[in-house]
Amino acid sequence: MARRFVLRLRWPHFTGVRTPVATVSQSAGRLALVGVVSGLLAGLAWVATTQTETGQRLADLALFGRETAGPRSADVAADILSNVTIASAVTAAIGLGALALARGGFGLVAASAVAIAGANLTSQLLKEVVERPALLGSLAYARGNSFPSGTVTVVASIGLVALLIVPRRLRSLTGLAVAVATSAVGMSTVVAGWHRLADVLGAILISLAWTALCAAALARLRGWMPRRSWRTGLGRGTTVLGGVAGIAALVVGGIVVAAVVSDPAPVEEVLETLADAPRAFLAALAIVAGGTLLAPVALLWGLRGVALELHR
Repeated sequence: MARRFVLRLRWPHFTGVRTPVATVSQSAGRLALVGVVSGLLAGLAWVATTQTETGQRLADLALFGRETAGPRSADVAADILSNVTIASAVTAAIGLGALALARGGFGLVAASAVAIAGANLTSQLLKEVVERPALLGSLAYARGNSFPSGTVTVVASIGLVALLIVPRRLRSLTGLAVAVATSAVGMSTVVAGWHRLADVLGAILISLAWTALCAAALARLRGWMPRRSWRTGLGRGTTVLGGVAGIAALVVGGIVVAAVVSDPAPVEEVLETLADAPRAFLAALAIVAGGTLLAPVALLWGLRGVALELHR
């Protein structure tokens, strides 16, 4: 008996775990939302910590308190920061560009280049334009603007762009690596006394804003939704764990910050005795850790399900 051939007009019944993102437009909308909110939060962090006496007092207390970490921690921080050079950044960017070209063509290369260049140019421009009023006078840790951190911007922008380029199944694990690297550099700038807390947060948020907006534009122009979703547990637990840990760190840091800020003592007494400096320093480290964990998680939330590479 002759075998009959049947032309399938539909894909076989899907038995895997469905992605929560139904359409490319929804994913692009999520990414755009992440970008806009990140930009707004960067502005809020700047206003709250540089344009008010309370914010400046908290920021400088954290830097005064870094002495509690000890000389060994300062040496480790210096070693970490010494690895963030122009040569290493250019090498990493070129490597990502080559991978982006192979996986996503010139569109992914262009989006990645704009995100990295935009974040770093924005940081350098803000350093020149933004002013930090001298609200603490001679009691300040240091005068002049330092917002945002250029060093953290380099690491965060390159790391977040990597999430757009790597295969979808590696996004969560790559996000964890990005969080660890950015957190190490961000904490090191505080421990070494290079930057205040808001400088680190601003750099992360600016990098996230540029990356998310560029990803949203690329997804809208040529993103596609794979018919097969991620397998159960493939990187998913890593993202959830990172999000929970990031929120926990922010909550702990926020509680300590609230306790320091609620101190009714005059600012002169607070900055002369430095009794709250160790607590402010530890709170700053906790908030940096939380921010660096949540940044890739937010980007992964926007990217979930959408593919940016050319090959289907």
